[in-house]
Amino acid sequence: MTRIHRFADLETLSRAAARALVEDMQSRLAVQDRYTLALAGGSTPQRLYELLAAEAAGPLPWERLHLFWGDERYVPPSDERSNYHRVRRSLLAAVDLPPENVHPIPTDTASPERAAAAYKNTLRRSFSDQETTFDTVLLGLGSDGHTASLFPETPNLGQTADWVRVVEAPPRHEVSPRITCTLPVLNGARRVLVLVAGAHKRDALRAVLDNRDPACPGTHLAPRTRTDWYVDHAARPTA
Repeated sequence: MTRIHRFADLETLSRAAARALVEDMQSRLAVQDRYTLALAGGSTPQRLYELLAAEAAGPLPWERLHLFWGDERYVPPSDERSNYHRVRRSLLAAVDLPPENVHPIPTDTASPERAAAAYKNTLRRSFSDQETTFDTVLLGLGSDGHTASLFPETPNLGQTADWVRVVEAPPRHEVSPRITCTLPVLNGARRVLVLVAGAHKRDALRAVLDNRDPACPGTHLAPRTRTDWYVDHAARPTA
């Protein structure tokens, strides 16, 4: 199931996404012991993380939340371009989340291949198989149609063998290589929530939702229950 939710701007989009996410967490934690959330990088989800940290959408049992990452740039964790660093600054520094509940992609390894192998082991310890992974995956959509670090140019996009892989980002992106969860792992999630904001994302969003362009990784998102697209007016006008 795919649902598209339209909002005036990034602020209203972020607040609605925060409410929906907190409601889902509270609902699921009434019947299960933990909630697993894979986080997105980039600038779009930062406001959502700030709202979660401030508990603007409601209180959260942080000790029962486990945070993962859908992808990461192969840079040190202290680097401003690191997805983990951005989340640490906007969310982790403000909440009482047990360190053992935070599962970043380890970019302090000797190579990106070792980072991918280590994260695959982390996921294997947390989930029994690729068909049942996270409760929710947060994703964004790049202006070129990429999601996580899966790009239109990524070879063997739908490969099923690897849980985590190293991807060489196209030259237009400032950091390469990247480490990313693969589509089977992302689609093993119960639900996916994609945040899209800005006029520069409009063509990519149209390619995914209207044209169903198979070259766009976002076209292949198919989690176990539903995909929710939270889109601002600039990215997809409501008219």
